Amino acid sequence: MDKEKELKWGTIIPLIGGSAIGCNKATGNLPAFHLSYEAFAANESHIEDYWPEVPMYRLDHEELDIPNQTFEQVDFVNSVCPCAGLSQLNSASGSASSRGSDAVQNQWMYNSSEYVLENVKPKVLWGENAPGLFTKMGEGVVNRLKAIGEKYGYSFSLIKTNTELHGIPQRRIRTFYFFWNTPTVPLLEWKFREKKHLIDYLKEIPEDATLQDMFMVAGKVTDHYKPYEFVLEKEGLNHADFAKKFGKGTIAQYLEKNDLLDECIQWLDKKYHKQGFSNKKSTKSFGDMLEHQKYKTSQGLGYWDASPHFFNESFSALIGRNMFNGVHPTENRYLNIREMLHLMGLPLDFGIKDARQVNHIAQNVPATTAMDMAVEVKKFCEGKAKMTNFTFMKQDNTNQKILVTEELGAEPKKKYKVNSTF
Repeated sequence: MDKEKELKWGTIIPLIGGSAIGCNKATGNLPAFHLSYEAFAANESHIEDYWPEVPMYRLDHEELDIPNQTFEQVDFVNSVCPCAGLSQLNSASGSASSRGSDAVQNQWMYNSSEYVLENVKPKVLWGENAPGLFTKMGEGVVNRLKAIGEKYGYSFSLIKTNTELHGIPQRRIRTFYFFWNTPTVPLLEWKFREKKHLIDYLKEIPEDATLQDMFMVAGKVTDHYKPYEFVLEKEGLNHADFAKKFGKGTIAQYLEKNDLLDECIQWLDKKYHKQGFSNKKSTKSFGDMLEHQKYKTSQGLGYWDASPHFFNESFSALIGRNMFNGVHPTENRYLNIREMLHLMGLPLDFGIKDARQVNHIAQNVPATTAMDMAVEVKKFCEGKAKMTNFTFMKQDNTNQKILVTEELGAEPKKKYKVNSTF
C-alpha cells in the first residue's frame, strides 16, 4: 500500500498554539510556516518555543522575506483570530471596539483571510471565533467573509460546537469557519468524543508534571476568601465533601440561596473585621462585599461575583474570572497553571513562563476540538469528504442540525433536515 501523502499546512495568527497542536495531532506533521503580526508576538512566543524549527513570518515587518517555495501546494491554513469583536465578554460601548459586526477587532479576520486566499491559495483556510459568529450578531461578519471567499473562488461554511463533545470536561462553545476552494462546501461529520468527569480528567496529570506550583491565586481557598471558611464551619464539612455536596455554583450564590448573608456578615465582623482580599486600604472588606451583594439583589440587580466558583462534571469556559476563582474539586485550593493547560488539551511538555501570561491560555482553542475539525479538513484535502450542493452552510454540532443552506442563485433555506442525502 502506498504511504499516505503528508499534508502541507501552516497557520496565520496561531496565538498560544492549541489549534495548531490539534492540527499536528490530525496530520502527524508540523506546520510548514506560521504567519502573524507583531501585535500577537507575546501570545505566540509559547508555540515558537515549543516548535522552534517552524519559521514565523511577521507580515507587518519591513524586512519580511518569505521563501518562494513556502506557499507552494499548501493544503490548509489554520487561524485563531481575536474574538473580542463578537464575544459576550466584550463590554465596550460607543466605540469602534464595541461588540458586534462592526467591531474593529474583526478586522483581523478580514485582513488575514484576504492575505491567505490571495497569496497562499490553500485548499482550505479555517479558523475559530466566538459563539457570536454563529448568531444574528455575527451576520455582518459572515456576509463579509463570504464575499471575501467569493472574490477568490471559495465557498464558505460554519459549524458550532462545544469542547465537552470533544473529550475534555470544559463547556466551551465556539464557532469554526471554513473557506473551501470548491464551488460548494463539504458536509462535516458530527463529532462526539466521551468526556471524563472533571476530577478524573485532572487526575491524569502526573505528579512530576511541571507548573503545578504556579498559581493565579496561591494558598487555600479558605484563607483567600474568608466567607468560605464560614460556610465550611456552618456545614461541618471539609472542602472535598462540601464540593461534592454543593456541586456547581459560587459561595456568594450559596450564601444568598440559604439566607446566610446576614449571619456570615456578623461572623466576619467578629473574626475577620475589615479583612478583605488583601491588606490594601482601598480593598473592600468581605463584609462590605456581602453588604453590596445584599443591596444589589434587593434592587433586582446583578453584582460582580468574585467568590470561589465550584464546578461539578465540567469546568466552564476557561476565561476571565473562572481562571482566578475556579476551585479544585477535592483540594482546598484554586486550579494551578498545569491544570488550566490540561483543560485546553495541551501536552504535558507545553508551558508558559509566567503566571502573568495566563490569559494567553484563555485565548486559545482546546487541542482535541481543533483536532476533530482538522480531521474533517484533512478528508477534504485528500478528496474523501462528502460534498453538498451548497455554496454556504451552517452546521450545529451541539444538536447535530443543519440550520442554514444556500445554493447558487437560490434563497437561503433554514433548518435543513439532518438526515438528508446529497
